[in-house]
Amino acid sequence: MESLSEFAERFRTEFPEVVGQRVLVALSGGPDSVALLHLLAEPGLGLQLEAAYVHHFDRGAEADQEVLFCRDLCHRLEVPFHLVPISPPAHPEEGREATWRRLRYEALFDLAARRSLPFVATGHHRDDVAEGVLVQLLRGCGPRALAGIAATAPSGLIRPLLGCSRQQLRAWLLEHDLPWREDSSNRGPQHLRNRVRLDLLPTLEAHSPRLRDHLVALAATLAEDEAFLAGELADRAHWIEPWSPDGSVPLDAIAALPPALRSRWLHAQAAHSGIGRATRRQVELLHGLLDRSRPRAVTLTGRWRLRAAGGRLWLEPPGELPSYRFALEPGAVVELPIPGWRVAMVPASHGDPARGWRWSPPDGCSLTVRSPQPGDAVEEDGRRLSARRLLAGRVPRHLRGAWPVVCVGDRMCWIPGVWQGTGSGGRYAVEVIRG
Repeated sequence: MESLSEFAERFRTEFPEVVGQRVLVALSGGPDSVALLHLLAEPGLGLQLEAAYVHHFDRGAEADQEVLFCRDLCHRLEVPFHLVPISPPAHPEEGREATWRRLRYEALFDLAARRSLPFVATGHHRDDVAEGVLVQLLRGCGPRALAGIAATAPSGLIRPLLGCSRQQLRAWLLEHDLPWREDSSNRGPQHLRNRVRLDLLPTLEAHSPRLRDHLVALAATLAEDEAFLAGELADRAHWIEPWSPDGSVPLDAIAALPPALRSRWLHAQAAHSGIGRATRRQVELLHGLLDRSRPRAVTLTGRWRLRAAGGRLWLEPPGELPSYRFALEPGAVVELPIPGWRVAMVPASHGDPARGWRWSPPDGCSLTVRSPQPGDAVEEDGRRLSARRLLAGRVPRHLRGAWPVVCVGDRMCWIPGVWQGTGSGGRYAVEVIRG
């Protein structure tokens, strides 16, 4: 962006779907977010703005002063102001900065949803992109992380200042005599990004004055490549659904992917299942599993396991699902510990057989749904069949311990999708609903 005087025109071109809409502005009191709020308040854009300060309660009086500054600024601009507290854990597993960033976004989008604000705007700018490339490179990240930050996201996140530099924003604020607050933690050497901004990047620029431009261009090129590869992956990949009994994928289908798509498949599968990011080592182990059948399983974040068995890939959660026992009553709906699974007792003429398994017990039964127990067995044609063996032949091993068993008294009458005893056809039906 050549001049911030062109901001409104550029915004209409780059964010036409946002013009005239309701927008939540992430406001910290720093120069970037203050400039963003003033620029978005341009009457010609017709935006209905609200602003939010996310309070971490980690910087004492300085943060409290920022809250007062932001509240006063919003009052003068006639923009509704929100103070949003968050409480990050003392020792987060994913790292302090990553955890705080995730919690900030969650808090902002939660507020936006409650206030019916379809867009959330942040003050990220061109220098953030350049610094981010170096930070991710120093952390050993791959092309997906080096691709930088996008101007928009499907969630409704927008970053209108990515075409502006930090220096440009501060100069514009000074020109218009608009104050801001400085966050002293932005100069603390304990954060890698600060060391990159204050030390590494200026040192490198002494040898390559256009380094920031080169880093931004690199991020843009990688973003284009990643968009193309993401499209290829969407067209060719299969996805594991860990909570579905038939949710595995053919091993050969993943092995047939080019190496570049294999690694992206693992990252996307981990994100799809809520596991978190896959590491470089986990990608290497995946290649070994696919090419040499060694190892037979890859342990992912949170002790999830990607396991090869029977020519298929399974995704197994950590630990065992809890055991349970619930009485079934007409009209009742029971939530099982398998995510997304429910058991309902409905009139036999109602319900939707396509949603899952369905069985109609005899009238007058006292029904219980529970998890399998050691020694469970059923009688069939005079033979005693082990429930454990029946489940092993039909059910993925990570679901067997929580698979629903429906009993009349102590007698098993139905193992959904696996076995059904004699006697049925009453007024009510038991449904197992998945997803």
